[in-house]
Amino acid sequence: MKRAALVSVLLCCACSGAGIRFPFTSLHANAVHRFFPDLDRRQNAVRYGRWNALESAWLRGITPDLDRQLGVRLLEAIRRLPDFPPDPRICAPNFAREAPRLFGALVEADRVEREVTDALAAGDATPETKSSRVERSIVRYRRSPYALEAPPPVSVDLRLGEYATARMLLEGDWLFAHAAEDLAVSTWRDQRWMVKATIDQYDREVEAPPASIEISWYHAFAPTFTQEYATAAELFDRATRFRIEIFQALSTPEREARGRAASAVAQRYGLHS
Repeated sequence: MKRAALVSVLLCCACSGAGIRFPFTSLHANAVHRFFPDLDRRQNAVRYGRWNALESAWLRGITPDLDRQLGVRLLEAIRRLPDFPPDPRICAPNFAREAPRLFGALVEADRVEREVTDALAAGDATPETKSSRVERSIVRYRRSPYALEAPPPVSVDLRLGEYATARMLLEGDWLFAHAAEDLAVSTWRDQRWMVKATIDQYDREVEAPPASIEISWYHAFAPTFTQEYATAAELFDRATRFRIEIFQALSTPEREARGRAASAVAQRYGLHS
């Protein structure tokens, strides 16, 4: 009896060391990374691009010359296809330190978007598990002090479409929305080819994205996801508008003016100090 118990313990240790997961462990954490690595790498590249662009805009504003330089670096990151997401505090240290409310809100929005897409991509996903996991993520997000409130209507500066970096990053938002739609409308067996088609289209368009500003990617390109997970879709589109408004606020070359405009954006979205 003692020998059998010892064998069981050793087997458990060996399996854990080998990275083998038992049925009672989480099957949906990092599901996109495990089951759709090509999609995950592109989304990681978008995340790197978002933080690098914000850090640059916070420090120096947005000018045509800086936009060209940043656009080249962003394309390099997209082609490099990082295997893991960035550490925001390393990518945007000044923005994190000097604009903590905006930084925290963007971190939380990115986290909940990852949690939701992982819930949709999980190997054990069913309509019931998807809904319960998405709902848990939304509830957790709402408890955060950095959750974005619905802001009053405000016009978006369409001139941002003149900047290549802005268009490439918005193309990344398109990628997230389309991927959510692929993972929401199909069974796990059918998701692979649908995600591949989305990736192929993204790879063609990101090098020369359309000169337009879209602020409702999920409502425009993920109708099934929006219908089934309306709260999440509204939150993600709100985060897209939030990012656009931050870039809009940081477009001026004057540092103090950028700080005042960024603080006004934080107030509009209920991010109080």
